[in-house]
Amino acid sequence: MTRPSTILWLSDGHGQYIPQLFAKSFQDRAKNVEGVSDDDWAALDAGPDHSEYWDAWSDVIDNAIVTDDAGQTFRVYQDGDCWLVPIGMTWDEEADAWRWPHPLTTGANDND
Repeated sequence: MTRPSTILWLSDGHGQYIPQLFAKSFQDRAKNVEGVSDDDWAALDAGPDHSEYWDAWSDVIDNAIVTDDAGQTFRVYQDGDCWLVPIGMTWDEEADAWRWPHPLTTGANDND
């Protein structure tokens, strides 16, 4: 089994519009994104002038689970760029990168 990699979703060049573009990038929100309230979607759709825009984006970062068409699940991470990080990956301080916590093996008892 191949593990998914991080996905660069939106570059930091979009600036304050990253949350709004994130929201607009999902045609079928009910299918692809869990953990985001209707109120948060509405604030993101409205854009950065909405009074709850940044609070809604914070909720997305903290709670959203994105599922791709292959059934892989990701959380949202932003440090400048907006990334989708596969659930199960952890931040490796030494490498300054997202990494899988242990190597993928191909043994008969592999649970990855």
